[in-house]
Parts: sequence; C-alpha cells; structure tokens
Amino acid sequence: MKKFSIRIATLFLALSLFSCDKQKDGLETPLADFPQVIRLADEGDGDLEDEDKFSFKISLSDRKDPDGDELGGKVVPLEQDVLVSFEVTGFEGFTQLSDFILGAEAFYEIDDCITSLDQGIDLNLTFDVNTGKGQVRFPAGIEEIEIEFETDDGLFDDNDFNTDERSITIQLTGIGATSENVVVNTSGEFVYEVQDDEGIYGEWELDVNDPVAFARFKELFGLINEDILSLDASEVDEITLVFEFEEVKAIVKLVETEIVDDCGSPSVENKEIEIEAEIEELSDDALSGDVEFGELIELGGGLFREFVYKGVFSITGSTLTIELEGEYGDDSTDAIVLTLEK
Repeated sequence: MKKFSIRIATLFLALSLFSCDKQKDGLETPLADFPQVIRLADEGDGDLEDEDKFSFKISLSDRKDPDGDELGGKVVPLEQDVLVSFEVTGFEGFTQLSDFILGAEAFYEIDDCITSLDQGIDLNLTFDVNTGKGQVRFPAGIEEIEIEFETDDGLFDDNDFNTDERSITIQLTGIGATSENVVVNTSGEFVYEVQDDEGIYGEWELDVNDPVAFARFKELFGLINEDILSLDASEVDEITLVFEFEEVKAIVKLVETEIVDDCGSPSVENKEIEIEAEIEELSDDALSGDVEFGELIELGGGLFREFVYKGVFSITGSTLTIELEGEYGDDSTDAIVLTLEK
C-alpha cells in the first residue's frame, strides 16, 4: 500500500536572509551574493504500461529579484548558458537501461503552441544508455527545460497484475564551468513509475444509461459540483473515473459540443465537467483495498473549503466496484457504491 501525503492546506515559509538591526549591519549578506539554483522541478511522475515516453523538467528556483525591492517569488533567468549533468541512479523491473529507454531529446516551451524543437534549437543533449549519464545545455534567458525519453511501450504491457516495482530514478549531478553565480541541487530525485492498468490505474467508465448508477454518481459528486447535481442523463455522453499518478479525476463528457482552437487547428469537441483531486491513500499494490482523495476548492474572497472522498474498492476482471463517502465542509454523503468497467 502506498500512503500519499501531498496536499498542503497551509504553507509556512520563513526567510532569514539578512537583519535590519543597526547593531548587525556588519553581518549583512547582500542577496545578490546568493547563487542561482538549478533543480529538478518535480519529485516524480508515472503512467501506464503501454506509454511510449516520459519526461522530467529542470528548473531555476525562485529568488530575490535583483531589480526589485521585495523578497522572493521571481525566477531570474541565467545570463549565460550552463551545462547541466544528470544521471539515472537506479531502476527496478528491468535488467539494463537499453531495455526501456530507446532515445532522448531536450526542449523548452516558447509558448503554449511552440517549443524549441519546432524552432530547430539544439540543447546539445547527450545521454549514454550504457552508463545512464547525460548532459544538457540550460540556455540563458530560459526558466525551465524538459528532457523526454522515448521508451519501449511493449516491455511491461501484459495482461497480468504486477505488484513488483517498475521504476527509474534520476538525479542532477553537477554543472560545467561557468562564471555565473549558479549551483545545482544534487540532493533531489525524480522517480518515474510504471503503473499497471490491470490494477486500479487507468480509466473506468460508468454506464450512463443505467439510471441507478447515474443517480448514485450525481449524489456522490454533486456534493461538490452543482453542475453535476443538475444533470439529466440525456445531456451526458460519457462518465469516467480516472486514476493517475497521485491524482483522481471524475470526468463528465457532455453531449453539448464547442469549437476548440488548438494552436490554430479548430475542432469540434464535447464539453466536459472535470473534478480533480489528489490521492491521500491508495492500495495500488492489490486488487482491493483502501482509497482516499481530496482537494481544496476556492470559494472566492480568499476562502477555501476542503472535500474528501474515502472508502474501499475491489477489482474483478475489468470491473471496478468502489464504495465512497463524501465530506465537504459540514455536508456529507452516506456510503455510495459505484460499479464501473475498464
């Protein structure tokens, strides 16, 4: 069983960078002397067995704005390119990296539609699949880059429920010579996990044409979403419950459509109502067990309210039976059973 404790309802941040006490003037350290920090942007990710790629991001940490008067909250890009080294420091579930990793490329986003690859910009990525070591150029003026690995999508894809770990761990190991005041955080780890879709992970579909199942879904998730509570079955095309890496989504695809302009390529798509929540507890190493997920909903005016769903699940073949109780502030539901199919 994995126990997730990710959501932080309240964040306390203490910065003690300098003192304004006149008696300690001589001990003050100019904030400009603190180095830039290059770090892994995330601690991990995961996807299903048949996924053919995964990626990790390398970012600059927030720091003092040298041109501002206030502390924190701003990413200040580098003024010179820096060569960053990384390494695969461990893997589970296969015998050699070349069994899983087929290739790699590096890029950064220019806008929502264009990456550096589209512009033919080379970040000089090198990666040795035999040693697991690589280097990449972190360009001046950029806040974040991404390294994407092409993987063998057939290596783990089978019809069995696997409980053994299948993962790969990556760390930053250093930077090349530079006159920039910059360091690399070598203590962080990025762990990519291969998830088994014979277990809880993946998409599960509710039968919208079953009036009992539809009413139960509305009662359960209508607790936190008035649009779901007011739905008629004739308005709904599909309902899915999706278990992903550290996240659960309840997605209602409506019959009503809209035109979506995706980077200059308009298309007609179904409107959706989506609820996202972070997993707090999940027995993902078994075909039955405990589940709990929740999130904070912003109410406006600086106010938030938390919802939590918790209960148990069991999987038989391609059928998921999940029993959940919902809590939202002072409101709650009784235990409600949903049956879904993969």
